[in-house]
Amino acid sequence: MNDRTFEPGYIAKDNNVEENPPYQLISVSEYLGFKNVEVTEVDETKPWKPAKKVKVIKKDGEVVEIDATTPFFILRNKYGKELTVSAATAGHIDSLHIKGTDAGSVFNEPSLEALMQDVAQKINANIATEPGVSAFDIEMGKNMGKEGIASLTELQQSLVLTREDVQKALALKEEVARLNFVGTKKEKETFVKNHSDGKIQFQLIRGDVLISVVDSPKRPTTKLFIVFGPAEGDNRKTMYTVAPGRNMPKHPNPKQHMNNDGLVDEKTFKESTDAWFNTVMLIGE
Repeated sequence: MNDRTFEPGYIAKDNNVEENPPYQLISVSEYLGFKNVEVTEVDETKPWKPAKKVKVIKKDGEVVEIDATTPFFILRNKYGKELTVSAATAGHIDSLHIKGTDAGSVFNEPSLEALMQDVAQKINANIATEPGVSAFDIEMGKNMGKEGIASLTELQQSLVLTREDVQKALALKEEVARLNFVGTKKEKETFVKNHSDGKIQFQLIRGDVLISVVDSPKRPTTKLFIVFGPAEGDNRKTMYTVAPGRNMPKHPNPKQHMNNDGLVDEKTFKESTDAWFNTVMLIGE
């Protein structure tokens, strides 16, 4: 890697951070403060169709199209091992969890760079060398924003939902699972319209994933949920996602449960379906 591409001067210098943090944050100055990242091309050879190219609107308004895996941030531990945050992931986090353009958790962070500075101070240095996917939550010791999920048990205990509300929704579980597995987007949209009268309703998120939602305020959290995993063609692990709050299950999206042959692991898909009926998204302010 040519370090002249990066500007280490953007390392956090907050009085509250550790003197010897697990990672050094290296920000790619060219893309700091970007306005938007939009996927323009996906890899059609892979069943889950990952982003291949993205269009980036830079801070100064310049528009460029680049490889979706281009690092916007690098986290380097004291042993020289690195984690990356790609253009596609940076755009996803900025849009959904910083700016809050879709249902879900929203950070109390002024910018994506500030969030990455916090990440560099807290995550374990061994994540960079740990094999496979690393999915975990961590106590950050400060307000990280508002968590956009809650369990049905929590919502019943706080009297947001009744037992009857929950039973009514659970009766629809198999149909929701079927729609997420083989249903069209139009069928899912029809389902959403036809089941809009209960306390537990339904919504399409991330394009066409059908999940249960409750119109209740998001809840303050001091936790951070984060996922790193292998990056194709790169021996460094890369960030898959990050959000304020607890360790969240995968969405019941068949594409997230596919192997390289395009076959869906029905066991893990069912686990996600079950999890997202025990956990609902909060769509209130």
